Amino acid sequence: MLRNYLSRQRLKFEATLAFSMLEPWEKILSMIIFMFFTLLLVSGLYQYLPQHVSIMRQRATYYLWGQDGDERLLRHLVDTSTLKEL
Repeated sequence: MLRNYLSRQRLKFEATLAFSMLEPWEKILSMIIFMFFTLLLVSGLYQYLPQHVSIMRQRATYYLWGQDGDERLLRHLVDTSTLKEL
């Protein structure tokens, strides 16, 4: 049952991306390139996303409360709204 499911998923994958028309070495080369770019994207997000979120939080504080805005107000607003949703 699992084998049939995996073979159907592989067939969907190959048909969707037209891998069924490629030779085996072309499939491997394409997958290596795809994995390389995916790894670059994930590592970039891992390294730069926390810093970017911090900068966005500072900008949101500035836009909402002006130049002397206190970040504790933003945290309080976000914390209370998330607690109400739960």
